[in-house]
Amino acid sequence: MTPEQTTIEALRRWSQILLWVSVLLPILGAVAVGARYYVEQRASQLAAHITESAIQRAKEDATAARTDLADLKEKTAPRLLAATQRTAMLPMIAHLKGLPIAFACRMMDGESCDFATELAAFFLSAGCQVPEPIKTSLNDLPGYLAITARGKVDPDVPNKLLAVFVAAGIPARVETVNENSIGAWYNDAVHVVVGRKAR
Repeated sequence: MTPEQTTIEALRRWSQILLWVSVLLPILGAVAVGARYYVEQRASQLAAHITESAIQRAKEDATAARTDLADLKEKTAPRLLAATQRTAMLPMIAHLKGLPIAFACRMMDGESCDFATELAAFFLSAGCQVPEPIKTSLNDLPGYLAITARGKVDPDVPNKLLAVFVAAGIPARVETVNENSIGAWYNDAVHVVVGRKAR
């Protein structure tokens, strides 16, 4: 083969290669565009899914935080007589009108003493004989009231008093309280000893 023929043959091959390249390049470009579109779509879907998951987690965290806050408020809030409790107690207190009922609270426990004072004021306004609350109790009584009699007291009164608190949903028990656990007792009276708030 002459040098001219070799050159022509080489040019023909390069021409065919360039022809194939010119045909393949647009196809590769189209494949690249399709691949890029697919990758972008998939990335967009993944980003949307991650964002949605993050929003859902944030909502769940916020709900849990609100629940925790409500629980904390309930645990730390002082006890107060609700209007519904007062309404439930009033008809029952009618059986105790005119009787001496004393209230005592834990020494140096503001929450317990505030609740005892509120109960005392309510019973006084309902017609019971209620002396000044005793603030020297050493009794713990976690979350409930102890009802105990001192001196000459009608034996039915402690149970009638218990029924008043049960009607209001206030935990209470009729029980003997150690005489030395309170600095001073009122004579011939039923005592309601308010314990600390349950945790």
